[in-house]
Amino acid sequence: MAIYKAQTDESALALLGKRMAAFRIRNNWTQAQLAQISGVSKGTVERIERGDSVQVLNLVKVLRACNMLETFLSIFPDDSPSPMQLLQMGQIKNRQRASTPHKKSTSENSVADNSAQYSAAESPAKNKPWVWDEDK
Repeated sequence: MAIYKAQTDESALALLGKRMAAFRIRNNWTQAQLAQISGVSKGTVERIERGDSVQVLNLVKVLRACNMLETFLSIFPDDSPSPMQLLQMGQIKNRQRASTPHKKSTSENSVADNSAQYSAAESPAKNKPWVWDEDK
């Protein structure tokens, strides 16, 4: 990968425009198609590719249409504190294990803890629910 050093603002814009034009062409888009997808005018796409100055909002719209906005935003790292930094600053309390008491049910339809087989209750009633059968 070649390293380019933009000496001036104008050369940086020209380089950005050339790369955006190459990206558009690789995706087989016309300038009009990219403009329509982006929600900007065709002239705005032409100005970006020519290296002219454009509004940042229009550049963001074009970058979003190219699925390149996240890459663009990653240039500047997120400086919000990490969860570990918040913990060290005391803004997050240490987690405590939550537990609830387990209730043992005494009904005949309860699930046995160590049962090995699940079968239908041997009953002529069709409305009976399925129960664990430990005897089989």
